[in-house]
Amino acid sequence: MPLRLSYAPYRLLFKHPFETSHGVRDGTDSIFIRLDEHGLVGYGEVTLPPYLEEKPRAVIDRLLRIERSHLVDPETCLAHLNEENAWGKHEQGCRAGLYSAWIDLVCRIQQVSVAQMLSIENMKHALTMVTIGITPVAEVKSVLQDLPKSDVLKVKMNGPGSIPMLKAVLQADPRPVFLDANQGLSSSNEAEQLLREADKRLVAIEQPFNLNNNELQRKFQEGMNTVVYGDESIRGLSDLELAKGWFKGVNIKLMKCGGLDRAKAMAEKADALGMNVMLGSMSESSLGCTAMAHLAGWSDLIDLDGPWLIKNDPFEGMDLRNGELAMPNRPGIGAIKKAELDFIPICT
Repeated sequence: MPLRLSYAPYRLLFKHPFETSHGVRDGTDSIFIRLDEHGLVGYGEVTLPPYLEEKPRAVIDRLLRIERSHLVDPETCLAHLNEENAWGKHEQGCRAGLYSAWIDLVCRIQQVSVAQMLSIENMKHALTMVTIGITPVAEVKSVLQDLPKSDVLKVKMNGPGSIPMLKAVLQADPRPVFLDANQGLSSSNEAEQLLREADKRLVAIEQPFNLNNNELQRKFQEGMNTVVYGDESIRGLSDLELAKGWFKGVNIKLMKCGGLDRAKAMAEKADALGMNVMLGSMSESSLGCTAMAHLAGWSDLIDLDGPWLIKNDPFEGMDLRNGELAMPNRPGIGAIKKAELDFIPICT
């Protein structure tokens, strides 16, 4: 009997409106993927903020194009995932979700974890991080109260206008801060203003300038001791090679790079290039964040806070216990479904 593939559209809802320089949203559209074989099930997640070119409808259409011959068994499914020309530039989220479902299923069959399957060792002790979006000053304290303990606090920024919020965060919370501009700054002077405000509590800054402004980015990183992480500028391995001179760190996300196997390859390459590694997310649920957390041994920072930002998480998995990452002791990804999802079978 071939693998059975199905999908479930779902909208993850934030506890508070979540604002970045890309805009404000109350949630994120997702497609959950399920692979079944002989009573065992593997799950994957595709969560796509509206500023990405890949859209939920396109994910469903791509899944519908998968042929029966690609679902004979896990080996043929993996072969399809690895076909050189099978996955377009804007189909990487879909590949990542299907790969997660595949590896979750295979690991459950073999009774091993994803980290064991990918031969991930605990080489580094990554710092944990949770995020506060761009927030009105009067609401900063209440939003912070909803966040768990972590080693570092990520603060979304949108130019000098965010300084009053940053001051409120620094006053209300003692944690070191990591500033994330999401391309929202237009000059080095604007970036330096934010760095001065954070002062000795600054850990790093992420993607200060537009992804097309490479020269400004290069000059800024060259003039700074602070690690600047690339996010939107670095999608996959080829971008990583080019970006070494522009950034000293990289934020790796499954929706950008196309899956856990590719994320691991990027982390290994970044380490070889002398770059810091952050594991990021697109505000995925506990399923997507737990999947990515299996790569913690290759990272310096873990920015997988979706489970604490959303209020209708249909899975449970990784946890933060007194600020420390705690992984579930279960085979596969380790996340388990805790809410009903209406999976629609794909008949190939």
